[in-house]
Amino acid sequence: MVQKAANVVAHVLDLVARCFVQTASPSTHRPEIPEELKK
Repeated sequence: MVQKAANVVAHVLDLVARCFVQTASPSTHRPEIPEELKK
């Protein structure tokens, strides 16, 4: 029973992590090249 509960919790956390990464990616990664990298 504990193993099944742990698997469910791990699955839920995996889904939450994937959703967080997918929604955070466009806002954190700028499409334009920063000035520091152009030099």
